[in-house]
Amino acid sequence: MMNNKKVVVIGGGLSGISSSVFLSGTGCRVTLLESTGKLGGRTFSFYDEETGLTFDNGQHIMAGWYRNTLELIGLMNKEPKLKFNPNLEVYFRDIEGKQFEFHSRGDNPFVAVAKGFIDYEPLTFKDKLHLLALRELIELDVSDRLLKGRNLEWLLGYLKQTENLKRYFWYPFTYAVFNTSPKYVDAVVFLNVLVKSFEKFGDLSLIVPDEPLGSIFIEPFTKYAEGKIDIRMNANVKNISIKDGSVKGIVLENGEEITGDYYISAVPFYNFKNILDTEILNKYFNDLSELVSASIVSIYIVPVKMPDNFSEKFYHGMVGMLDTKVHWLFFKKDYICVIISAPEYTVEGYDSISKEKLIEIVTEEIRGCFPEFRDMKVKRVKYFKEKRATFLPTIESGLQRPESATGIKNLFIAGDWTNTGIPATIEGAVTSGKKCSDLIKEQIERER
Repeated sequence: MMNNKKVVVIGGGLSGISSSVFLSGTGCRVTLLESTGKLGGRTFSFYDEETGLTFDNGQHIMAGWYRNTLELIGLMNKEPKLKFNPNLEVYFRDIEGKQFEFHSRGDNPFVAVAKGFIDYEPLTFKDKLHLLALRELIELDVSDRLLKGRNLEWLLGYLKQTENLKRYFWYPFTYAVFNTSPKYVDAVVFLNVLVKSFEKFGDLSLIVPDEPLGSIFIEPFTKYAEGKIDIRMNANVKNISIKDGSVKGIVLENGEEITGDYYISAVPFYNFKNILDTEILNKYFNDLSELVSASIVSIYIVPVKMPDNFSEKFYHGMVGMLDTKVHWLFFKKDYICVIISAPEYTVEGYDSISKEKLIEIVTEEIRGCFPEFRDMKVKRVKYFKEKRATFLPTIESGLQRPESATGIKNLFIAGDWTNTGIPATIEGAVTSGKKCSDLIKEQIERER
């Protein structure tokens, strides 16, 4: 049912798309302003003419507990090509090429993971005993008492997690979920993810997209928006005009003013401060200086010939790397995707390693760890560095992540950097958009 309220959303990334879709379902009239010529923000795909292949700006994985993301995809009437198993499966290779496999089994998350660890080859009996501390951590309400002001590195030490456990499970897990090392992860955020992963059967599963992100999010959104959402491309916002504690309108760089009843800023934190007057920032918002960006490097290696069916090996082609510069590998039908998370914080001497040298290093790591690629001839290499792919989920950033509701009565904030309680992931971005939609819906109900 139409409520005749107009909402202006600034930013066409995932949080802006999420806000727009969830709001359109409430009957609001939505206008989405995107400053560039493309939607998706940091989530996009690009076509490489030389190989005829489409690459994402980085290989993204999702998880079974990504409920809001899966709901968003469903609302856009998209049936995505996703590969997953309901139980957690992870394959690892070390620098010497030795393979380790983790397989959880059963429909009770705790029992399934326990079985997985019992059979996990690199762990000793002592290692497995120390894992018992995790169940107590999840089941007891200890976050405020124990974890506030602590990082994951401290927590792993407190729980007496052995060096073996860190090397063969916790470090790869942290790179995959938080895109950085344990010392940069707020222990409270870590616990939030752990609790979500154990809520029900299937939440622990890793979901590997089998099609470009543009096909999963951008194309369905564009189609869904027809007749529902007014999308304004190349609409560069100069300022959010605020008076007497309320947004009066949005001023574009070309001088045009756009008005509405409610407004959502869905831009990254480093752009947010540029569209508000300094006086307004100081009065209504925390200092955002502790929100620090981190990059993700993706290297796409296209061999002259990929081994047959290699993309179906391991966990849908996904392999965690141990003691290497590479953190994760994704073997596709025609290429290999190399992921290095927050290299400026996780790779020793990264600043002095050239792009060409890094490509050489990771190519040799692949050849050394996988006999099938020892004689690999490379047809094409595509190097992609997303400089502001994410932000470090540190203790300090946790204190500054703003709530979606602000002190300005008709302004709300979306973005994976807001206080969603989870890291800067696809689910974080989508969750923030849904939170804004819910808050506006509640406010409309109160004002009736």
